[in-house]
Amino acid sequence: MTKRFASQKKFLQAILDAIPSFVFVADRDVRIIHANHAALRMLGEKPELILRRLCGDVLHCIHARESIDVCGTTKFCLDCVVRNGINSAFGGMSVIRQKSKMNLQELDEIREVQFLVTTSPFEYSGELLCLLVLEDITELTELGRLIPICSNCKNIRTDEEYWEQLESYLLKHTNLAFTHSICPECIKKLYPKVK
Repeated sequence: MTKRFASQKKFLQAILDAIPSFVFVADRDVRIIHANHAALRMLGEKPELILRRLCGDVLHCIHARESIDVCGTTKFCLDCVVRNGINSAFGGMSVIRQKSKMNLQELDEIREVQFLVTTSPFEYSGELLCLLVLEDITELTELGRLIPICSNCKNIRTDEEYWEQLESYLLKHTNLAFTHSICPECIKKLYPKVK
């Protein structure tokens, strides 16, 4: 077994590269010091082009690109889930997980992405580091916005698998109130004699 794992560095890199999420190792300054294969593929860059660079620069954060200030010093950095997650993980020495919406620059296009951001501190050779995992949940979030509705009666299926009238559902979830009327097309169908 020891021969198989003789090269621990290669073994650990193989494990990191097998993870389909974007995995980074960051230091206290929120500089990227390592990335797995999925992260490098997403960024489309070689490791030597991202290492020791600030996280916002590496992730193509639109705020880092549109400002003359560096990542971590703009007014938007106060709300940065990556920066705050890493700082919170270091501060409490605990794992932090949260969802976040990010606008990332890809070539000439800005793309909104939903991430589940996990930050987990660890110590290696006397240095405090943080594992940063970004899981793209954009598709799941979009699917979560879909509401099943009956194509005949227009009742809505709730998360509890009950069917509820559209008006009741919207009143509960949006605080909208309804008044009822009849449109001209329905008047013709329901009351053909009324002109």
